[in-house]
Amino acid sequence: MTIIEHKYFEHPDVCIRHLEWYAFQHILFDKDWNKLRDAILEYDQRPFHWLDYFQRKAKDIHHQIKSKLYKKDITTMDEFYHELDKLLKPKPLGKALKDKKQRTAQSAYQKEQLGDAYIDNKLLLSKAKQSAFQLAEERADKDIIEAKAHELVKLYSNEALSPEQLDTLIKYIQAQVDKHLKLDRVEASIIDTDDKNIFFMWGKIKRRYPKNDTFVWTNEIAAKEAHCSKSSVKTIMRKLEKLGAITCIQKGKSGRFTKRANLYRREV
Repeated sequence: MTIIEHKYFEHPDVCIRHLEWYAFQHILFDKDWNKLRDAILEYDQRPFHWLDYFQRKAKDIHHQIKSKLYKKDITTMDEFYHELDKLLKPKPLGKALKDKKQRTAQSAYQKEQLGDAYIDNKLLLSKAKQSAFQLAEERADKDIIEAKAHELVKLYSNEALSPEQLDTLIKYIQAQVDKHLKLDRVEASIIDTDDKNIFFMWGKIKRRYPKNDTFVWTNEIAAKEAHCSKSSVKTIMRKLEKLGAITCIQKGKSGRFTKRANLYRREV
């Protein structure tokens, strides 16, 4: 007997419930509604209500996923959940949307300015940024940074970089390392609060994320990192924001299905 492990039968969007049911029906039960119903007896009648709701309220994107299931363009539950995750991924709003537009504009400007030295490889640049933390910890010199750049190219680029592009990558890594090492007046203000929790939380953020980086920081993550209670996190983060160390560019929403967590940007 096929074991069903549903994820979205309690989702607030009834269209999502129906799509998961429809995916089980077409992928696991060869389109047989009755066999699926027998496999999940506790949901005997509710799928009929979900279907009725779907027919009245579904949007184009819902119909597109359902059509892919019907045409067998989606043939496994993993493929279905991947499609669903793209639909459920929260869209940036407010400050988060503004931040995204600013980064897009910066990328276009860099492409224009750098010309042939521009690197159009997001994975390579992402890995380069990640490497900067450990390099900063090791107080890496220019030779070590250059060696790391060559290593990253071999791992994450399908083609060799031109000398100009390699120089861009080395400068990019160096700039990220410098951001990890930089100290300014805002940190002095944090120290002057005489609040160990605030200083420790800032230390954890600074250790992981360079200036202008955005990062997800849920109450659970923050409490674990700073060894404080979850109830203290909100006050600590607000204080850091007031001091100018960070900006909350997206407020999280509680709930299993929201997929929207607190999103911050390190400012200094």
